[in-house]
Amino acid sequence: MRTVLILIVAFLSLSVQFRNELRSVFGVRVSYQANGQMVTFIAYYTDGVMETNRKFLTFNEFVHYASGEWPSIYNRNRMNLFELNGVQGGIFRDSITRKETPYCFSVDSLWKLRFRNYPFKGSMEEGWSQDEFLPSPAQQKFLYKNYGMAHIDTKFFVDTNFWKLLQDVTNEEWIAMYRNL
Repeated sequence: MRTVLILIVAFLSLSVQFRNELRSVFGVRVSYQANGQMVTFIAYYTDGVMETNRKFLTFNEFVHYASGEWPSIYNRNRMNLFELNGVQGGIFRDSITRKETPYCFSVDSLWKLRFRNYPFKGSMEEGWSQDEFLPSPAQQKFLYKNYGMAHIDTKFFVDTNFWKLLQDVTNEEWIAMYRNL
């Protein structure tokens, strides 16, 4: 009887799986997109093992969700994630027209990680890449080491690496260092 009870308790305790708490993750990929954009935003839930509720976002959706302006499953408490992560971004409200304009200055510079020159007609702005269409091997190694970016064409900068990158691309010292890799 005692052995049976021990076996039942052991079986029940071993069959219980504890799940990590789900948390929201935002990210960005820097590459040519079919819609003519240079970046793709993503949001999903993760428990550290699996990703669920994955959704591709427009720039407007990303800023509205991350700033807490719009209700979203990816920011349930409607926290201002820009402020929380030290990134300049959010919603600008024009006091005269009352028009809301989403902004995130860091996003405007993300293409520079990948290209030497702006890839579309209409601008002569220079990027930070040593190579024409991809970061140099040294830059790619740097992105992998510091942001977990295995390949800029197919992978996303995600989670804390995403927010860290958004901070770094506005830092002049970081930009100079990245350019010289």
